[in-house]
Amino acid sequence: MKTLRLNWVLPVALLLFTITASAFNVLNEKVKGSGNIKSEARTEGPFRSISTSGSYNVYITPGAKNDIRIEADDNLLPYIETKLRGNDLEIGTKRGYDIKPSKTINIYVTLDQLEELNSSGSGGFYSKGKLKGNSVKFSFSGSTNTELELDASNLAVEVSGSSHLNLKGHIPSTKYEISGTADVEALELQSSDAKVSISGTGKLDIAVEKKLDVSVAGMGKIRYKGSPVINQSSSGMAKITKVD
Repeated sequence: MKTLRLNWVLPVALLLFTITASAFNVLNEKVKGSGNIKSEARTEGPFRSISTSGSYNVYITPGAKNDIRIEADDNLLPYIETKLRGNDLEIGTKRGYDIKPSKTINIYVTLDQLEELNSSGSGGFYSKGKLKGNSVKFSFSGSTNTELELDASNLAVEVSGSSHLNLKGHIPSTKYEISGTADVEALELQSSDAKVSISGTGKLDIAVEKKLDVSVAGMGKIRYKGSPVINQSSSGMAKITKVD
């Protein structure tokens, strides 16, 4: 009886998967970029956080007034949505469409204080000047790339997939949760205390002076600069080394 059940369960599951995948492709209309790059300014109100889904490069400039400018193929601009949800600026592609830009879509924003950056998919965040904030949080998945200069009281980073972060500046208290093959370069980000959790083959380069709490599993690697007191818990082939 169990054999008979397995004989029909697998084909039915495959059929349902095929139908779902086909429906997704039909429902999402593909739109190819024209190759004619245009810049469009938008106004969405005040925001302190930015969330992206899809492949968008976001360039952030510190400033008193919130501004948004999108640089993309002219025929794709109507399909790029910018919405405000509380203090969070959400950037994504209009539902039901799969856009194919001729060049990377660049979005330029200006904000006074930074609270959160969130991203799923590809693309990245890049600062054009030192970004200021109090409690700052990053949550990145997929293959997000970032190059940021920061000045804040504390920073919490959750990064997974194959994301890469390059951080500079000064933040007294930092916390990192790294998984997958993600890596964080923060030797130029000065901190006093840091809490670190790494799994998979994640990597972290960090500068910390007073206290470093570390939990590393799998083949995770940490390189640190400074002379902190270290509380360490590691397993597998994890490596923790000091650099000059």
